[in-house]
Amino acid sequence: MKRATLEATDENILQSIKEQEQNGTRNTEIKDFIEALELIEGNMFISLDARWGEGKTFYVRQIEKTLEYQTMKNFSTDDTQDELDKMKLYFTGTTLEEIDLKHSYLPVYYNAWLYDNHGDPLMSLLYVIVKKCGIWIDSKLTKDKTEKLKDLIKSVQVSLGMFSIGGDKVIDSFIEKDIFKDIQLAEDIRQKVKEIFNEIIEEQTQKLVIFIDELDRCKPSYALEMLERIKHYFDDDRIIFIVSVNKEQLIHTISNYYGNGFDSTGYLNKFFDLEAHLPELQTFDTEIYQNNKNQYFFISISNMLVRYFKLSRRDFLIYRDKINKLQNCNALNDNSSEGICISLFVPIIIILDMKNMEEKRKFLDGNSKFLEIVKMLPEGQYLYKRFASSECGENNELEDGCKRFKVAYKFLFGDAEISELTAIGLNISRSCKEKILSYCGQM
Repeated sequence: MKRATLEATDENILQSIKEQEQNGTRNTEIKDFIEALELIEGNMFISLDARWGEGKTFYVRQIEKTLEYQTMKNFSTDDTQDELDKMKLYFTGTTLEEIDLKHSYLPVYYNAWLYDNHGDPLMSLLYVIVKKCGIWIDSKLTKDKTEKLKDLIKSVQVSLGMFSIGGDKVIDSFIEKDIFKDIQLAEDIRQKVKEIFNEIIEEQTQKLVIFIDELDRCKPSYALEMLERIKHYFDDDRIIFIVSVNKEQLIHTISNYYGNGFDSTGYLNKFFDLEAHLPELQTFDTEIYQNNKNQYFFISISNMLVRYFKLSRRDFLIYRDKINKLQNCNALNDNSSEGICISLFVPIIIILDMKNMEEKRKFLDGNSKFLEIVKMLPEGQYLYKRFASSECGENNELEDGCKRFKVAYKFLFGDAEISELTAIGLNISRSCKEKILSYCGQM
């Protein structure tokens, strides 16, 4: 069984750059973003705002890989040629090949969520930066702390990747959460961080671009400390921060942490010099296509719910994958009262499981008012009218169909008796609920 969404591995990121040139989606936007980076003078903190599931991770990692490729291409040395040749296979013929960098960049991708159990976001971020660069933490940075640091760290051989330091050098892997625990003053820490960046930037590149991702998924204390730390210790004119967040969610997190009376929006805005929004994919297809000729209502209601909940790209792919798997099920059909009920209730439960667990609980307990919402939507109205009894008359089809669905719903999930069902001419078995829950993956 394959996942509905791709992992943001190096291979998938590079392959997406090659493929999306044909689809006409992101490459032009990435080119524009990088050309805007070239215009930045001095230290800059940028927020990249988008909902969860809209593709922030892929977008920033595509920028990261493009900066790597173009830096190697324009500022290459002999020991980067092999890596350059490998990446060229993905960029040749794309819009991104046309970028002409004036500066060399060291892009660093930091997934904050992977480190939110770490005690100090400053140290985990420095570790990722140093590992990416392949920098040798020279003894001159530690001075009298040299011997103590040797006891705290272990050396590991790493690939130097796109940058060459020369000689038989290794980087140090931080194994303690507070490598600066004996340094009492914040200014001392700031100076040590500055010296590390001097080693990285002056020897390796002109600009350091650090992508902070998944911050809105972290524990509130870690997310807020991360913002405070980078703003305090990374005020270097050669460093650009790009923080990809769901800003609405992060503001909500801050409010929960400090209390509802706290100015969370103002607090968050003080960290960023510039706010950018992830462009929507113009070719994003949000339609689930019907593969089973007997499942018109099942697919129609599923597509209606996609639009009603305004699913993100990621959520849509997951939802579509679940719905498509059920198109092989002949019990979901338009040929019986029970089949039509299944075709309505199954997509509702699946999407509530993704978007509103409280409403899902109410639905399964027989207390949901969601069928009234369905009544207000075009596809729902059409389904309700088709479900009405033949004796109700054309003007009463919507109300009659809605009433019949409510009786079926209460019979399956609430306290309605079978006599109420038969009184309106519906033939639905008690086992139908088990089928519905089974199709939804709830059993």
